Amino acid sequence: MITTYGFSIATPNKELRQSAIDTVFRWLNEVHPHEKRTNSTPVSIRHGVNDPIFRVDVLEQDPRQAAARGTTITLIVSKDELYFDLRRTLRPTKPALLPRRTIDHPERRLSQLVAEIVGLFKVRDANELIKSEINLAKDQLDGQRLAAFAEAPSRRLPLVIETTVGKPRPITTGATSRQLAGIAHVAHITSHVAEEAFNDFYGARKISSSWIAVLWPRGAEPENFFQQDDDELVKQLIAASVGSLVTLILAPPKKSKTESGRDVEELRRINQELVEENAGLLENANLTAMLGAQKTEERDLAISQLTTFLLMDDDKSYLDKVSDAVAYAQKNLANLVFHERATESANSSQLMNGRRVYSNLVELNNLAARLQRGDVAPNVFNIYCNQQLSNFAASIGDEAVNRFAQDYAIEWKGENVIAKPHIRCGDARIHFYHDTKTNEIVVAYIGRHLRDKSTN
Repeated sequence: MITTYGFSIATPNKELRQSAIDTVFRWLNEVHPHEKRTNSTPVSIRHGVNDPIFRVDVLEQDPRQAAARGTTITLIVSKDELYFDLRRTLRPTKPALLPRRTIDHPERRLSQLVAEIVGLFKVRDANELIKSEINLAKDQLDGQRLAAFAEAPSRRLPLVIETTVGKPRPITTGATSRQLAGIAHVAHITSHVAEEAFNDFYGARKISSSWIAVLWPRGAEPENFFQQDDDELVKQLIAASVGSLVTLILAPPKKSKTESGRDVEELRRINQELVEENAGLLENANLTAMLGAQKTEERDLAISQLTTFLLMDDDKSYLDKVSDAVAYAQKNLANLVFHERATESANSSQLMNGRRVYSNLVELNNLAARLQRGDVAPNVFNIYCNQQLSNFAASIGDEAVNRFAQDYAIEWKGENVIAKPHIRCGDARIHFYHDTKTNEIVVAYIGRHLRDKSTN
């Protein structure tokens, strides 16, 4: 199991426990509504009025690899404080060595949850309030104050400083600050006088519009980032936060008045072993239930596909039209994404070999399922397509790319991409696009042969 995101914060105000629990339940009900929870997304909750530990654990299958992503939120009341801990983990569902450096940016709603907890706890770091907003240094006094804060011996969190003077737009934004809520302070230097005041405090050029400075606490060497986006910066700070998380030991056995000496130590040891064993059994049970649910879904899909092929044999006109076959495929082939252009081109084609088109889409859907489960590596997906699909071509000719690229292009997530891989189905062609970032297979075009080198 690998921790890919982590955040913790503590407050002496233990009266905030119920408010924090309410905040977590709002997040849980928005992201995973009770009526939509299934065995493939198990949710376990530990919550008792007199229990000092509150805990929520959610497990979700990651379609991009053979692993499940867990979100675990823990709230602990101790003698001195109320401690909040949030972790995202990657848990293999099959024997596999996963990349150790995997780091997750928190999703928007998870960032919002962290920001709400930070706002609720109102914790200070070297007398500066920890918050999810950007601090602005506009004048000389602000620059001096920020420099003094950077040098405060009691500061615990890193300080991210970007000089925005002369830039068309800052690299670090409100989204950056929300993703780093409780992990780092983010500040913008917005004037030359503030920048000069900060550097004069050190007698050296610590900050500049040419880089983003990260001033680590407790005398650690500062670090400068020169990238044109905040991705590497955010990942490094999240990785540092993950590395600082403490090992949580939950539900320690309560001392009994009758226990003493060796008997006490032996009982504690046995109890701790049982706690760890039960935790492992619970995690395995959750993973087994989730995988079982996936197998059930795959079986139901296979039955539905078999029924369709039997109907094709009984009724020779069933799904004869390509437009009908595509409409049916959209409802039943969950591992394919049908672009609106695929539907439009199928409807306007007036082709009558729909059953052959549907059969090829079924095969492509099955290959997409293997890709998304991690059974097929993205870089060899076309090889598997060539083995499983008759009349498959991994690309289009240079003439088609150079002269008629617009025929093969679709807009996908704000970008124009070319759907080069295609399947020949008699008079029909199925063009698709493989999004290697998400492993989605996007059906881009279904219709007659598009223009290529044979076109005058």
